[in-house]
Amino acid sequence: MRHNKLFLVLCSLLVVVAGAVSAKETDEAQLKQERSAIDKRLAAAEAACYQKFAVNGCLRSARQQARSERAAVQQRENDLKDAARRERTDAHRQELQDKQAAAAEKAALGGAHPAPTGPRTHRPNPPAPSAHRSPANQSASVGNAEQARARRAQDAAQARQRLLDKQSAAAERAQALRRHQAQREASGHPQAAPLPDPP
Repeated sequence: MRHNKLFLVLCSLLVVVAGAVSAKETDEAQLKQERSAIDKRLAAAEAACYQKFAVNGCLRSARQQARSERAAVQQRENDLKDAARRERTDAHRQELQDKQAAAAEKAALGGAHPAPTGPRTHRPNPPAPSAHRSPANQSASVGNAEQARARRAQDAAQARQRLLDKQSAAAERAQALRRHQAQREASGHPQAAPLPDPP
């Protein structure tokens, strides 16, 4: 008895799905025909426009008419796509509910844990605590930490050395400039006159 009901439900579902698929194919074919009819009418209107004196105005109005007809067809096509998308979403949602109900029924009969009802989310495994690490891993991590500390100390020492080099180079340039100025004064070159004050 139960199998007969299930068979009837499945048959009716197949009939509905087949009807929906054939209706969808029919609508898509009709939209395609309408698009080709719009293109044919536009080509005929453009050919007629070239026989008139005011070609540009005629072409503009014919193209505007075709654009408005295409927009109506596009709107109907978008509506069909939205309806199909909603149907797929509803079917998927129903499938999930059926699976959850079956899992809950199985859990009630078997005493197992019920399936989660919410959407699945990926949770990465938490890192293992350091107490559970093997001695080899602990020594490797200690060695890595020591290497990093040594590298930071070496970088700091190099930075200090670069700073000292820059400071000594600046002091040498300042001393060379003072020597040069003293030589100029000793040689008797007069110092340049200052610029006049702005008006």
